Amino acid sequence: MPLNEREQAADERDRVADERDSAADRRDRAADVRDGKADHRDRRSLERDAGVDRILDRAMARDVAADLRDAAARARDQAAALRDLAAGSVSLEDAAHDRGQAEVDSDWTGRDRDLSAGDRADLVDSRRGSQTPREAAAEERAESALDRVESESDRVHAAKDREQSAADRRAHTEPGDDS
Repeated sequence: MPLNEREQAADERDRVADERDSAADRRDRAADVRDGKADHRDRRSLERDAGVDRILDRAMARDVAADLRDAAARARDQAAALRDLAAGSVSLEDAAHDRGQAEVDSDWTGRDRDLSAGDRADLVDSRRGSQTPREAAAEERAESALDRVESESDRVHAAKDREQSAADRRAHTEPGDDS
């Protein structure tokens, strides 16, 4: 192969290697961007998880309050029944007052349970909402990993092109070269 053609072939291999390195750099930058997006989605997901935990805590507190009110209402009902059974010395007004208090407690218990059910519905919505960014973050990370694999492949090919180019140049400069 004449000198000029070998040198041109080596230059062409170097150019191809530079292009592959450049492509690898672009893929690495794209992977970095995707990783950044995935990190952002993960942070948002964690924030939503904290919100879900707050909703769950609130729902549990309301359930406990409802249970306590139920117990108080049952205790008042029992007290009223015991007063009714006691020798007619207890007034009907006292028993009616106890029953009225028990009804108020029962009403508040129902409200607490309704609010707790609403909290649980919010919880389900929040869980769904935090799952979507997690899935998107996983997809971004998978694409990022693929970009990095392709980038490494480009770099390996570029290195091989450079080795071949150097070998061509060495072959040209070795003694016994007839060109």
